[in-house]
Amino acid sequence: MRPVRTRRRVLESLAKTKALLDVRADSRLQHHALSEAVLHQIHATFVALVRQVGDAHGFKPESIRGLEDLVDQLRSRQLVSLEAQKLERLANDPMSWWNAYQAHASKISCPAEVIDSVDVNRIPLTDTSGLDQLKTERYATWVGELSTLVADLQVQFDES
Repeated sequence: MRPVRTRRRVLESLAKTKALLDVRADSRLQHHALSEAVLHQIHATFVALVRQVGDAHGFKPESIRGLEDLVDQLRSRQLVSLEAQKLERLANDPMSWWNAYQAHASKISCPAEVIDSVDVNRIPLTDTSGLDQLKTERYATWVGELSTLVADLQVQFDES
């Protein structure tokens, strides 16, 4: 019953992602931490979905680290997966929400260092006054797209 376990993991991860959108922060550090948490959870949900696709094709979910691993394993066994193809199209489309998310996540997770700081123990934080608006607008859109993707693939799994 592994597919049930991976399905539950995807749905739980998506629920956590949605719940993070409703959390409010009171300080710049909390805003930054919350932003990273939302972005991390979007990624975790995507990876869980990729693993569910692999699980549906008989691969051990824990052997799949990401979409590239899934595609490599499918090719090595000469298997075709409509779900994996859908995920690949999303990942290869430079205008997709997934690529916009990845570009933004790399900026948030690895911000440019503040060179002119004299205090080496300070955590450089950018102005996050607009983070709640960013989270509400951009992150919510990405979570909505991810939610639609998850729902579409769950229907495909149910039909096969």
